[in-house]
Amino acid sequence: MKTILLIDDDEICRKPAAEALRRSDWQVIEAADGDEGVELAVKHRPDVILCDLLMPKSNGYHVCRTVRENPELKDTRIIVISGRDFASDRQSAAEAGADDFLVKPIELGQLHEALQRTTSIRGETKAAPTPSTVPSAKPTSDQKTVVKFWGVRGSIPTPGQTTVFFGGNTSCVEVRADGEIIILDAGSGIRPLGEALAAEFNGKPIEITLLITHTHWDHIQGFPFFLPAYDARNRVHILGYEGARDGLAATLAGQMESPYFPIALKQMPGNIVIEDCGR
Repeated sequence: MKTILLIDDDEICRKPAAEALRRSDWQVIEAADGDEGVELAVKHRPDVILCDLLMPKSNGYHVCRTVRENPELKDTRIIVISGRDFASDRQSAAEAGADDFLVKPIELGQLHEALQRTTSIRGETKAAPTPSTVPSAKPTSDQKTVVKFWGVRGSIPTPGQTTVFFGGNTSCVEVRADGEIIILDAGSGIRPLGEALAAEFNGKPIEITLLITHTHWDHIQGFPFFLPAYDARNRVHILGYEGARDGLAATLAGQMESPYFPIALKQMPGNIVIEDCGR
């Protein structure tokens, strides 16, 4: 019996699909987010991974890349599923290592056809992109350490003549050191920083580490406007601690819920990984 790993944070979609696959003689393993999915993939080495594109913690792009980088999973086929049908999503998923792409809602016949297509190429190895084909956008390690303050205000942005000298944006500091791009806090200053990074690297993938010192609004309010997080080629690793309620990921997602912002955190196309240092 072939094994399929179904990764989807939407239980309403995941459970019926799992039952239908079991009735079709598949052994089904379920995961509710990308991090859990990667762990189960390494543990069970499934024949096929059926993976939602937009999920909390690790999204579908990250799952694809992680699987393709693992030699023990070289024969595993990946089908990405999404509620959006954008050409850029299809291209980015293929570049990350996906073998097929399906758009929700998915009929059972469509799913079976996709499974037949992907399992028929099981013997072919789909390697992860190499540095020669995907140029690294990290600064070279021989560059000098640079620190730039993009936002220094507290509480609320205060642009105007009285704040010209120090700037009117809230907390955001950029550090370039040892080939890394590190950002301290995501206040409103991260918006112009994101625009500058997008212009500097001009379409090349960017790896960014974002450290959140604490989750008061003036330290996170700019992240929904951070342009690199909207490009699937980029990886944004967010680290921080929010111990008062539900954790860092939930706090960042909360300010992007529909009453406040038109795009949810899990809908951001970038490869966003959130690590709560207190958990």
